[in-house]
Amino acid sequence: MDEEAWDRIAPDFDEWVLDVAANDRQELSRNCLQRLGGKDRTAADIGCGVGRGLDMIAEQFGKVYATDISRNCLAIAANDLARFHNIKYIHADLSVTHGLPEPVDVAVCTNTLLIASLQKREAMFHHLCQCVKPGGHVVLVVPALESALYISYRMVRNNRYSGMSPKAALSKARREMSALEHGIVMIDGVPTKHHLKEELHDLLEAEYMHVRTTDKIEYPWSFVMEEPPEGMSGSCPWNWMVIAQRVA
Repeated sequence: MDEEAWDRIAPDFDEWVLDVAANDRQELSRNCLQRLGGKDRTAADIGCGVGRGLDMIAEQFGKVYATDISRNCLAIAANDLARFHNIKYIHADLSVTHGLPEPVDVAVCTNTLLIASLQKREAMFHHLCQCVKPGGHVVLVVPALESALYISYRMVRNNRYSGMSPKAALSKARREMSALEHGIVMIDGVPTKHHLKEELHDLLEAEYMHVRTTDKIEYPWSFVMEEPPEGMSGSCPWNWMVIAQRVA
């Protein structure tokens, strides 16, 4: 999606985009920021959208940069978070530049590296890793390809339990997938990049980043199913959260 599309979505952002921070029941992201934070440290929210989760960053760091491709999203974030005086908002397209005036100690990037274009995504990944100081950290959250496949399996399983034939169960659960071998899954008609855990590790290491931890941030079934069966057991869908440190 381009800048114009994100500007259109901005007023209804919550309806279109999963709020990762709000659904992080184990508070993995908050705990991570507390460990890495400090009033003498700088941070950036790369692709901040309308600022969900930006308050957690501003509470833990002395200086914060918030960047996004959408001016409308930045305006909403600045208005909603006006109580924080340590945030500077920057309009920047990550596929062109990270837009920061200085390297930071910690860069948080939540569900921003979703674009289907490999060329643009490679540039975004590079700029993200380049925006942290040597020894600094990137906190990266992305949709998990393993989760996308798991969701499809659970849909088929639920359809079978409801009495559908195998053929009907598969047909009803089928989600349009484009270039699945490259991690592209259609979400609401938009080709969206999903990552394997090992893929993320390889990409980060190629940018001279050392992977420290990899965790699942789960989110509710209601985000991917209109009417999930009550009391669904087992794992929920998830995003990967990877913390990596730039080699000094």
